[in-house]
Amino acid sequence: MNRNGIVRCMRYTTRRNVLRLLRVMVFLAVAGVGIAITVATDRGRFVWSYTRQATLATLLSPRDPALRFEIGNYYFGGGAYDTERAEQYFREALAQNPYLQGPHYQLARIYFVTGNFNDALEEINTEIKLNPEYGRSHYVRGLIYGYTGKLALAEEEFKAFLVWKKDSWAGNNDLAWIYFQEGKYALARDTARRGLEISPDNPWLLNALGVALLNLDEKEEAEDVFIRALSALVGVTEETWGEAYPGNDPRVYGSGLTQMRESIKANLELLENGDTSKPSL
Repeated sequence: MNRNGIVRCMRYTTRRNVLRLLRVMVFLAVAGVGIAITVATDRGRFVWSYTRQATLATLLSPRDPALRFEIGNYYFGGGAYDTERAEQYFREALAQNPYLQGPHYQLARIYFVTGNFNDALEEINTEIKLNPEYGRSHYVRGLIYGYTGKLALAEEEFKAFLVWKKDSWAGNNDLAWIYFQEGKYALARDTARRGLEISPDNPWLLNALGVALLNLDEKEEAEDVFIRALSALVGVTEETWGEAYPGNDPRVYGSGLTQMRESIKANLELLENGDTSKPSL
């Protein structure tokens, strides 16, 4: 090969290498952006996982709605209890992703346990509109309707929830509670019994069954059921009581358990005194 041929070959090789180098540089630049974003996100999650420093974690991951939702869940009973901070992070998650499943549901629960029923209803309605397949939202809406006296609507919501989760003792318990308020005592009795098939010797369901039996004038069975309820309650700790009322402040677990025990005792006293006009759930 003559000298000119060698030069042309070198020029061609150099040009080809330059093009390859440019392609590599472009690839690395694009990949670098992706890596930087991933590293930033992972850095925030790493900090949150090991330090629980929410402010620093979100500073390191400024565009991570899922992380903010996770932090909100942490402050709403997932490790700590601070409804104001939980609300803050759920709101931040929605600001970054308005369609994220969960924040509206959790906000509804926060507003429910703090007695803000109007906002609770607005949030759960939004969650159901965005994620109609998540049946647990009907349970929350049933509670809201139940506590605001909209009993027929509450009944429908708990029924819808039980279609989605047939094996829920809590769903049966709360549906029995609604039937009791509506004066449908036979339905309350039957619903409580269905719940007991799922969760035998459950003190909540036993108390609901006993109250229904009282109102059906089945006093002997009611007394036996209340005694069983008190016996079952012996094994309930403050923590297990709290598990039945997720979202509530852990500081009320003890008083809630005491109130439940006193309620069952009061129902037994009504039987002993022959006054069954005001049983309590």
